[in-house]
Amino acid sequence: MTISDEKKELRRKVLNERRRLFSDVVEEDSAVICDKLLKETDILKCNKICLYMPINNEVDVRLIFDRLLSLGKEIYIPKVCGKDIIFYLYEGKESLAVGSFGIMEPVSGKELEADDDTFVVLPGAVFSRERDRVGYGGGFYDRFMKKHPGIKNAAVCYDMQIYVKIPADSRDVKPDMIITEKEIIR
Repeated sequence: MTISDEKKELRRKVLNERRRLFSDVVEEDSAVICDKLLKETDILKCNKICLYMPINNEVDVRLIFDRLLSLGKEIYIPKVCGKDIIFYLYEGKESLAVGSFGIMEPVSGKELEADDDTFVVLPGAVFSRERDRVGYGGGFYDRFMKKHPGIKNAAVCYDMQIYVKIPADSRDVKPDMIITEKEIIR
C-alpha cells in the first residue's frame, strides 16, 4: 500500500468517526479549542487571521469571529481558485456564498497580502503527535503554506483525530502546533 493509499484510508476512517460526533460535543469541544487558540501569543500578535468555514463537524472556529473582530483583527476566509486557495477579507455572512465542495466562500473582496502579520488556522482530517497533518486530499493548505514559509499557524482538531504516527511525505506541511480540547501539541 502506498503512502497515498494509507492516507486515503486513514482520512476516510477518521472523517467517518468525526461525522458521527453529536452536535453538543462539537459545540462544547469547539468552544474549548477556540478558547485555547485565543490564549496563544502568536495569534494575538498578528492582525490578519486566516480562518475557515467549518463543514462536516470540523472545529467551529466561527465561535471566535466576533472576539477577533472586537480586538481589531481582520479575518480572512479561503476561496478555492483552481488548485490554490486565496484568502479574502471576511465582510460578514452576506459576503459569502456556497462555493467549491459546498463550503461557504467569499464572493469577492480584499485579497490577503500574507506577511509576518498573518496567522493561519488549519483544518485537517488526521494529525500525529509529531505534528504531521493529513488534510482532505487537495493539498490546498500545503501549497499555500509552502508559498508563504514562516507564517505562524495552528491546526485545530478533536482529540479523536490525533494518532501517534501517520503517513506523511515531503508535500505535507507540519503545523506549528495542534490544539485539541484536551491538549496543545508543539
